[in-house]
Amino acid sequence: MSRFSHQMTRPLIVLRAIVMIGSATLTACQDDAPSPVAPPSKASAAKSGTSGKPGSLEQVVFTGYKDGNTDVYIMNADGTNLRRVTTDSSADEQAAFSPDNKRIVFVRALMVRSLVPEGDELWSAYTDGSKPTLILKMNASLSHPRYSPDGTKIVFSAFLADKLNSEIFVVNADGTGLKQLTYDAADDDSPTWSPDGTAIAWVTTRTMKPAIFVMNADGLDPRPLITDCESGCLDPVFNPDGGHRMAYVDWGRNVVRVFDLDRENPTLDVGPAGTPGSTLSPTWTKNGSQVVFSSSRGIEGNFELYIGTPGKTAATDVRRLTVFGPGDATRPVYSN
Repeated sequence: MSRFSHQMTRPLIVLRAIVMIGSATLTACQDDAPSPVAPPSKASAAKSGTSGKPGSLEQVVFTGYKDGNTDVYIMNADGTNLRRVTTDSSADEQAAFSPDNKRIVFVRALMVRSLVPEGDELWSAYTDGSKPTLILKMNASLSHPRYSPDGTKIVFSAFLADKLNSEIFVVNADGTGLKQLTYDAADDDSPTWSPDGTAIAWVTTRTMKPAIFVMNADGLDPRPLITDCESGCLDPVFNPDGGHRMAYVDWGRNVVRVFDLDRENPTLDVGPAGTPGSTLSPTWTKNGSQVVFSSSRGIEGNFELYIGTPGKTAATDVRRLTVFGPGDATRPVYSN
């Protein structure tokens, strides 16, 4: 059973995932690799420093599907220096960086490897894959773990098989102090921290179709934030520069959009709307000027990683970062 087949039973996740299909041949992005979306562009490394020390180079961590297995990969922000981080036979996926970019947290998906659900696990490791550490095991299907801005906590969602819905949980980074934040019959999924750590936005089906809500970091005062997507709003993420903007996916228009939380500027598209395939999982670049996302819009039909700028909506304004096909590159998260 694939990770995707398991997620077919989850109403909200069905809209988001579509990715674990077939086998793959993995190659790093080449300067002369053709892109179905934009002309070939010579990549230039995006660095916040030149020391080469952990955390000094801007990077993207993502989930890659290859040879029937799912693993965590990291590459430089320009698509170069692609490397596999996890090598376990289980499905390792949905990774995110710690605030200092030295470690990652990821899901080890065990429920899809057995007819008898074993429960998924949260793990952490250094970005080279060394010193993997088990954080938490639950009798649930886990997804979307994210470190808090101060690195002390991890928020994530869990699909609870006995209740047939997803809820939001938070746990200390060492695995202690597990706390459930949402209690609703609807699906609550895809949590993301505000830059100051005082709030958590997430996707919920409390409004019948997926919408974005926000609550205090302790789970109190849940309230709607973005609800006007025709077929659903997915995958929210705050802009790192003060958190005054939010990137998300408008599922019906199949495009990443950027919403001004101060409501002083219009909502902007990232690239053209209505492209073929699916568009998922936006993540902001470190300086908050561009958005990296996963999409199957290319002529090959597999998921690759792309980058675009809010407000620039021509097909040529979107540049492809990976040449992963025929496998899938999904769930990107940019370094802090």
